[in-house]
Amino acid sequence: MSRGAAGRRWPRGLLLALLPALALLAGCSDSRREAGGESRSADAAAPAPFVSAARQEKAAKLAYRHDLTVGLAPDRVAPHFAAARDRCLDAAAACTLLNSSIRDGGGTSQPQAQVQVRLPHEAVAAYVAFVTAPLPGEAAGDVVLIEQATRAEDLTAALTDTGRRLAQLSDYRTRLTALAEKPDNRAEDLIKIAGELAQVQSQIEEAEAARRGLDERVDTEIVTVAFRTSRARAGAFAPVQEVWARSGPILGESAASALRFTVASLPWLPVVLLALLLLRLVWRIRRGRAQPARTRLEP
Repeated sequence: MSRGAAGRRWPRGLLLALLPALALLAGCSDSRREAGGESRSADAAAPAPFVSAARQEKAAKLAYRHDLTVGLAPDRVAPHFAAARDRCLDAAAACTLLNSSIRDGGGTSQPQAQVQVRLPHEAVAAYVAFVTAPLPGEAAGDVVLIEQATRAEDLTAALTDTGRRLAQLSDYRTRLTALAEKPDNRAEDLIKIAGELAQVQSQIEEAEAARRGLDERVDTEIVTVAFRTSRARAGAFAPVQEVWARSGPILGESAASALRFTVASLPWLPVVLLALLLLRLVWRIRRGRAQPARTRLEP
């Protein structure tokens, strides 16, 4: 071996001394790679609570309305109407009566009633169960739920717009107030600022009232119950039974219609008689003119 090769060869002692340092450096690089891989995997598999929070913040503000149609016997409409109305008017119930009306059956028409109430969310199920349940003394089949519908109106955009308008108006009022407190204002400037403040305050009160109305619609639900007569329990002869049960009113209605027609026709009787007399006179005249012509034609 040449001297150049021997000079380029590393001493064995120096190589043995560098081996621990090389192993330590390799371990550090491996640990860094592992740490980098773990951090990347942790970033990829990290939960996304912000997304859930964003979804919760964008939850829709819905106003619910429920429409029920309850079928009853004709003589049970009034008791159920009174029970549904009185339950809402009870002082212990968190209920607001919005509308109540009843129409008694007369002639050929059937009795019907309607109750509309506003309830908090937790009281809706109990009220619906009450108005669709039989009253004391009634059988389970005496009350028939004919129709039920639920509608929801999304008020999220309306609430957002109202809140934004309130914030803008409040900021404008704050700036006007700060402007009015300046010591170098003239009298006419103060008058203009006071008028603008009064107008802004009126707009703020209107916006707050609108927001309270929207919040009330979101925090409560409207239930409308219509009570109608039902033939669900009567069977195949339900129309015959109904007509027989109401034969008296039907007969009275028919007699009233006939009497109404007779009374309404009385003023026209002289006109009809005069028209008949004129027609008879015209017929006689035409007949008298035709008679001589026949006589002349005969041989």
